[in-house]
Amino acid sequence: MGKCLKLGVLLTACVLAFGCAARQQQNSPQDETLRVERFRRSYEAAFDNKQQEASQQLISKARSALGTPYVSGGSSPGGFDCSGFVCWAYKSVGVSLPRTAREQSVVGKRITRVEDMRAGDIVAFRHPRRGYHTGIYVGDGKFIHSPRRRSTVRITSLDDPYFSGTFLGARRVKIEAGENLVAQAESRLNDFTEERAVRDLSTARKAKGKSKVSAKSSRKQGKVVQVASNERTSKQRVEKSSAKSAKSSSKVSKSAKSADVRAEKRGKTVAQSTGKTTAKSAKSAKKEAAARGGRVAKEASKASATEKKSSAVRKGASKSDAGKTSKTAVKKRGGNS
Repeated sequence: MGKCLKLGVLLTACVLAFGCAARQQQNSPQDETLRVERFRRSYEAAFDNKQQEASQQLISKARSALGTPYVSGGSSPGGFDCSGFVCWAYKSVGVSLPRTAREQSVVGKRITRVEDMRAGDIVAFRHPRRGYHTGIYVGDGKFIHSPRRRSTVRITSLDDPYFSGTFLGARRVKIEAGENLVAQAESRLNDFTEERAVRDLSTARKAKGKSKVSAKSSRKQGKVVQVASNERTSKQRVEKSSAKSAKSSSKVSKSAKSADVRAEKRGKTVAQSTGKTTAKSAKSAKKEAAARGGRVAKEASKASATEKKSSAVRKGASKSDAGKTSKTAVKKRGGNS
């Protein structure tokens, strides 16, 4: 009995020891990964802090060249071209970049979104005829660069129509990594992988711009159609209002015609009544004139009769006077004889 108890205790102890060892073996890889993750994060945080300090130094160096004139092939404070200015600024933090803008557009890590860009990143552009152009991102959607002839180093917004249409993206270079960026650019350009990606990005941006233009044109067409429909509706409203006004004017003309007809009827009745009265007055006037004429004729006949009588009397008197004179003359002649 005692031997069985001792055997059971020994077995339980072995089981417990084996379980603890297995648990330690299971937990140890997790702890190791946690330790590695913490070390990586601390290293990245320290590297980011160093990167930020170097980026601030880079931006202050680049800002010190504001107003420097553009010189083709220049890479000194006496004058810069675009890639020479970027090389000069990055030398101040111990980074040797390739000399041409085409090579600078493929070095480092590619950043396509503006939201992910940091101050100190290289911004790259590509124009179909003018070629590549580079500058340094300063934050807030702006970058510093040496743009073209007869100009100076300046700060420009990425929202500028020219640069927004030719923008390829940004390139992030690890400042204290000690990479041979010249060899990196040469290998990438020899492979044409990065340049092909850059060209694809530029074509995609152009297609996006064209789609935006087409969308704007479709919006304009929609606005034109809407304006045309509004004009049609306004024309229909005007036609309806004109039809209503025509109806009202026809009603008014009808009422005016009826008023004219009534006035004509009234005029006819008045004319008939006045005609009757004038006819009566004319008849009475004719009667009066005839009566007056008869009176005048009677008076004229009386006057002519009296004149005839007076003339006859005058003739008789003259005849008697002549007889008397002849008699007296005969008597005188007889006495004398």
